[in-house]
Amino acid sequence: MNLKRVKIEGLQIFKIDKSVNQKVNLHTPEPIPSETKKARSKIKKGEGNLFFMSEDGEAHQATTFTHKKKVYAGHAPNLIHIYFDQALAQIQWSNKYADSFQFISKQELADIALLQGRIFNKFIQLRVSSIVFLHLSIEAFINYIIPDDFVYNKIEKPNSDKYSEQITRLNKKQIERWTTFQEKVEKVIPQIEKLGFDSKKNSKIIGRILEIGKIRDEIVHLKSKDKESMSYYKEIFNFIGSRDLMEYMHSAKKYINILEKDFIKIENVAEKGHPAEIVIEEEKYLNLGLLFEVVRIRETRITIYIKKWKGLTKKDEKLIAILGHLQLMDDMKIIYDYLIEEEKTRFKIEIFKTEDQVK
Repeated sequence: MNLKRVKIEGLQIFKIDKSVNQKVNLHTPEPIPSETKKARSKIKKGEGNLFFMSEDGEAHQATTFTHKKKVYAGHAPNLIHIYFDQALAQIQWSNKYADSFQFISKQELADIALLQGRIFNKFIQLRVSSIVFLHLSIEAFINYIIPDDFVYNKIEKPNSDKYSEQITRLNKKQIERWTTFQEKVEKVIPQIEKLGFDSKKNSKIIGRILEIGKIRDEIVHLKSKDKESMSYYKEIFNFIGSRDLMEYMHSAKKYINILEKDFIKIENVAEKGHPAEIVIEEEKYLNLGLLFEVVRIRETRITIYIKKWKGLTKKDEKLIAILGHLQLMDDMKIIYDYLIEEEKTRFKIEIFKTEDQVK
């Protein structure tokens, strides 16, 4: 499966100028056992402060992780990139689940194809999670882009004519803590002159970002049933069902990159070394023996390609039977998950198993 991913970069703490770096002989001293023991103890308690120094003089923040008494260290990734990448991945996966709907739905009510079961639940889960992570990435970036010495003039207009407007001056920490997401987008960012952000020119982008903020609040603060419609979580389900989340992803990327050029970089990542594939090119092999082969293969992921020979469509009885048995295998916990996609020259079925299922 080929997915678009965000290029995740490390957190650079400082960089030594090349001219200085050439004059100074940077070397790693021999560790002193007693000091090493103290440092290791601090790191295990989360009190250590490590960084990696490259040959180019770049110092990157390190983060540690303790697992089964073993301490591991790695380059600390930019969490804004992590959040954005998570949102992007989940939107793409949710779209792949949506592609499977035509194969698992039952058209039973006024030309509406009815869905049920875990695949639809997984689709909803991915959509909800992607919205939360997209909002996290935008707000985290806004907090990051606000200069340390910036002071926001918060103007509050009274409801009564008896009082004049009040101006409250907030520093960066106070902005992060006491202003809403909407206020940061609509008022704080436009006040930062060196960013030069044109709100009017980018009104469409801002509109979508504020929509993400609003629906995120609905998701986090689940409200009770709507009295008029008698429906639970109406706003959330309406948003998920009627919006192309990739458009909101593109708007968020554009917004961030306007404020800091090339902060978010998207890469095409081709999958390498797929563990197992089954290719069906003749009708006689499209039978239940195919599913026995799926059970036999000891891999956590298997892709079945079914070539479109003459007369083979998604309504073919043999294909329908295979897909029906996949649902049964899913219910019986023989497989963990599956996705179905119709391509121009073939059908593609991706099957997932857990480690326990391949033992």
